[in-house]
Parts: sequence; structure tokens; C-alpha cells
Amino acid sequence: MHKIVRSALFVLISVLTVLGLSCAAYAADGSVLFNGRELRFDNDPVVIDGSTLVEVRPLAKAFGASVKWSNNTQSVRLTKNDVGVVLKMDYDIMTKSSLSSEEDDFEQLSLAVAPQLIDDVAYVPVRDIADAFGASVDWDDETGDILISTGSYDYSSRSSASRSSDFKGNSGHTFFFQNQSDWELPDYGSGYCWTCSYAMLISDVTGKVVTPNDVADVNEEKGGSGSYCYHWDIADEFGVEFVPALSESSPYYGGRDSNSGGTLINNENGDEYVAIEAIKEALDLHPEGVMVRYADYPHTMVAVGYDGDEIYFNEPMRLAGEYMDSSNKENVTFDETCVGKRGISIADITFIQALD
Repeated sequence: MHKIVRSALFVLISVLTVLGLSCAAYAADGSVLFNGRELRFDNDPVVIDGSTLVEVRPLAKAFGASVKWSNNTQSVRLTKNDVGVVLKMDYDIMTKSSLSSEEDDFEQLSLAVAPQLIDDVAYVPVRDIADAFGASVDWDDETGDILISTGSYDYSSRSSASRSSDFKGNSGHTFFFQNQSDWELPDYGSGYCWTCSYAMLISDVTGKVVTPNDVADVNEEKGGSGSYCYHWDIADEFGVEFVPALSESSPYYGGRDSNSGGTLINNENGDEYVAIEAIKEALDLHPEGVMVRYADYPHTMVAVGYDGDEIYFNEPMRLAGEYMDSSNKENVTFDETCVGKRGISIADITFIQALD
């Protein structure tokens, strides 16, 4: 079973550090959501006197702001377009300036809680940064989540009860596709089948929505394109691990692929029956779904169930050279998939990826 492991040691250090500065400090329970996407932090947010503080860099990145740290003044400067914000550690005044003005155009704003340097990491108050960049901030009483929204993004239809199921389809599995309007992946999602497949499977394994953008970010941070997958880094980022898709005693087990963490199918004769039985066995072991991949064709999709010998797939294939709001490729049979329509056989599947 998937487990989310928090760094108890860091939380303890953080809280003890902050306690020296404030009478009420603790680790935040909820998440920070930016236009519906959960922001990822290396260290947990902390709450000081009722205000949530987070690592500055991931928050700034969400806003598209640059970050510059001054060791001499112990301050951090955030810049986005014509807005500049300077926060000094342990100082409860924030300076906001207009960079487009030829004159000195700035204001000093009081902060509910001063920024803090905790374990050599700069922490800043979420609400004040959001206000500075013109975003709205709300609070989910049930989950403790902080909801940041920019532009016209509306959380009203994304209640805490439904947020994890927003992208569930009729099969009960999460479904994303490559040219989905929600994500606007580059080139209308061309080449992002693996990214979308990871997002679908990780969401169902963890019970928390991980979007194609989230997965693409991991790849891009490693220096590659969003479509090229750094498998092990993706697993580490979202707290999952590769596990055997098939039992090692299974006649269909052909070993493990060290690059992808996948389980190879023992199918030397290219038998469709063998491939079908292998996928069925994998789904029995991993009902949340498994990813399937072809050695000789660059496409990935998620097997989500079966009925008799009919396997059903969540197929992330791009449907058109434009962004779209819906796809008819959720929970489809193999002949309705991208590869099936190209005359490729289900027997051509060479390995299966399973996560836990």
C-alpha cells in the first residue's frame, strides 16, 4: 500500500527553530493548491501564529517569478513582469515596487508574520506573496488546504470531497489525454503519452491528483523535454516506487527493465494469448492499473481492467492538433487505441510498469 512519509526530523527542527521566534508554531496539515494544482515543497510548510509560511522558490515558480537571495541583507527579492517584492528575514515589512515606473514607485506593507530562515531555507507567508502578485487566497476548512487562484480560476466546483475525483472517468480510474485543454502541453501534447500515463497511474495509486503538468515539470527540471521520462525521478518525486507487475513465479515473467522499472513479458513467440494473460495477471495484482509499453513503437497507455479476454485501456492519445475538453479514448478496447488502429498487435507489448 502506498504510504506518504513525511520528514519528521525536519518538522521537529523547523518547529523548534520557529518556537524560539514565536509562541505558536507547528507543521501545516493541508496542502497549498495553485489553480487546482498541489505545489510540491522539499520541506513541509509551517504555521506561525495562524499564518502559513512555505519555501520561497516553489511558490515563486508557481507565479512565474524570479528569485534572488541576498546573503548580506538576509533578504529575498521576487520579480515578475513589472512587480518587484523584497522580504527581509525576521522583518515584518514587505516592500513592493512597480518596475515599469520611471519614478520611485513603491510601498511598504505590513506582514502578519515575518519571513523566517529555517534550516538555511527562506520561508515566506503565502497570503502576502499571493496578494502582492494579484492572486486570490482562500481556505478549505475541511482539508486545511490553502487555495490560490489567479485570473478566472474558480475553486467553487472543486470541493474538498470532489477534488480527488475530478478526473475520474466511468471506469473509476483517472483519465488524462495529451491535448487536454486543462494542461495545454507543448505542441498540443505530441509525445506526452508517457507523461499523461504516469499522471493517471500515480493519481490512482496515491489517491491524490497528479497532473500531466506535474509530471512534465519533473522531466523539465532534469533538463529534458516534458515528454522524455526520468522514470526513477518521477517515482521519487511523488512518493511511489516501481514494483514487479507480475509474480516472479509467473510463466509470463521475463525479468525487470532497469531503465524504466518495468516488468518484461516472457513472450518470445509473439503470442497474443500470452500478452493478454500477462496483463490480466498484472491487473489482478494491481487493480489501480498498469502502464504498458512497446519496444518498437513509442507509445504508452494505462490498462485499467478486463472482461474475459478483452483488456480495457485509458488511452491518452492526441485526437487533434488543437486543445480539447473531452476525449472518447477512455476505457476503450485495444482495437480503439492508437496502436491498435495502426495495425500493431497486443502481443507487441514488451513490458508493464506497476507502481505502489
